[in-house]
This record gives sequence, structure tokens and C-alpha cells, in this order.
Amino acid sequence: MKIAQAKTVGLIGVALLMGSAVVGCGSDDKESSSSSSSSSSSAAETTSAAASETTSAPASPAAADGDYSKLLLKASDIDPSFTAGEAQVNPNGINGIVQSMSNPQNQTIVFAIVVSEDADGALKALESAKAELPKEVDGAPQPADVGDGGNGLIATGKSPDGSKAITEVYFTQGKALANIEFSSAPNDPVLPETALAVAKMQDTQIKNNLS
Repeated sequence: MKIAQAKTVGLIGVALLMGSAVVGCGSDDKESSSSSSSSSSSAAETTSAAASETTSAPASPAAADGDYSKLLLKASDIDPSFTAGEAQVNPNGINGIVQSMSNPQNQTIVFAIVVSEDADGALKALESAKAELPKEVDGAPQPADVGDGGNGLIATGKSPDGSKAITEVYFTQGKALANIEFSSAPNDPVLPETALAVAKMQDTQIKNNLS
């Protein structure tokens, strides 16, 4: 899926949850790898906070050993310019997976998926996530037609420090809470329709692969 934007330079970047990665060339590669890892770690921490109220009980062995990698989109599903970082399975002890993707234009997408015991748990985690949004983006959340019953939300704006454009999308699919964070240069935001197109692809991926 091509995600070019007519009025901006380059392609999109994201946060499923919280953070950003920088992809450079040559000697910058190591720094970019470190940033990508930091981005995924930040996303994992935020996801854990949002889901903590519903996942405080020890996870069952079956859930902990789940192959959550199949829930993720591939970078090639988004755009050929994006490269995926290493996925983090069950970050901070929370059932789920986090992965960041970035491109040479310093645009990043972070996907974070938390798997609860049931759909009610995912919905409670979604409510908790709403309270965390002001820490990630200065835009007010709006309804988004994605997820179970179109229960998603989207918030666009800038990071609290104004250093980058941010678009956050949250939704649930079954017992999973998904968060996608798009981050890019302050004057190169992802279009809401582009973010929702990616979110709907991720929604379908979860629906087809979460048992």
C-alpha cells in the first residue's frame, strides 16, 4: 500500500504507542537502531500502563506463549521505504507485542497490541488509554471508524514538546487493544485518512489471526 502524501515531503511515520525512531544512512545506522529500540520500549511502557488495570493477574501459560508476531503487519504492507525493527513480545510482562517501523525520512510507525483475557478487558484498557493520550499528543481524540463496532479513536497534533507531528489511533478487536502511533517532522503530519487506512489493515490482521 503506497502512502505518499501530495502536500508533504516523504511518507508517514507512526506510534502505536509512544516514541519515535530515526533512520539515517552510513554511520547514522547504529544511532537509528538505538532510537528505534527506544521507541518500541516507550511504546511498551505506555501500553503496559493503559492495560495494567485489566492484566494484573498472572497470565496463563497459553497466553504468555502465544505467537503474537502473526498479529503484526509487515513493513511491505505499508510501503517499501519502511524497515521494521525487532518486535518485542510480551513487553513489561504484558501479553502482546510491540514493533516500530521507520524510513529514511525519519518517519516512524509504532504498533503496539495488548492481548487481554477477553473483549471486556480490551475495552477497559481502551478507556485507560484515553487518559494517557494528553501525554502523547496535544490534539483532542475523535471517534474513528475502526475496530469492533467502530469503537476506535484518533488524535492528531504535535508531541507535548512540539518536536514532531503525532497521530495516535486506538481501537479494540476482540480481546486485543491496538495502538498505532505515527510520528514525523512537525510540519509533515500524517493525514488522518492515511492513518485510518493503516489502522483498518491492522484491524483486519488481528481479526484474521487472533485466536
